[in-house]
Amino acid sequence: MKDRENTMSDMADTALKNYEQAVRTTLKFQEEAARCWSSLLNQGAVVQDWQKRVNHLNGMANKLVPIAQQRMEEVIGLMEKNSRTSAELMKKAVDALQTPGVSESQAKWMDFWTSSMGAVRSNTEAVAQLGAKAMDSWVEFVRKNTELNGAVPKSA
Repeated sequence: MKDRENTMSDMADTALKNYEQAVRTTLKFQEEAARCWSSLLNQGAVVQDWQKRVNHLNGMANKLVPIAQQRMEEVIGLMEKNSRTSAELMKKAVDALQTPGVSESQAKWMDFWTSSMGAVRSNTEAVAQLGAKAMDSWVEFVRKNTELNGAVPKSA
């Protein structure tokens, strides 16, 4: 039974490591794509109006990237926390499954379900907070850029 528990634990740890590597690879890909677009847009255009538009878009992108990066870091933090929580819950379930005594097993299953519901609640709250932060950041970004461009009066 210990071998089975160790195998499940090793599988959970391997899955967590693979998941984290996939997230890091995705972020590197996004950064490389951003660099590629930035270098493409910064090569200079023949028409001066086109260059002004590109510079304006580049400036907006430079302001938006740190905001998006901060939100992504928060999402990655939440995903890492959820991965650890999932691994812990899996270990609790395996432990409860392998417990021979009925009363002991029942207590471990209750602990598992209580922990699961706590994780669901915590995750729901975190996702709601991330959504609210993302919306606040987006509204603030749009407000600042429209005020700078004179498209919307400051009192609006």
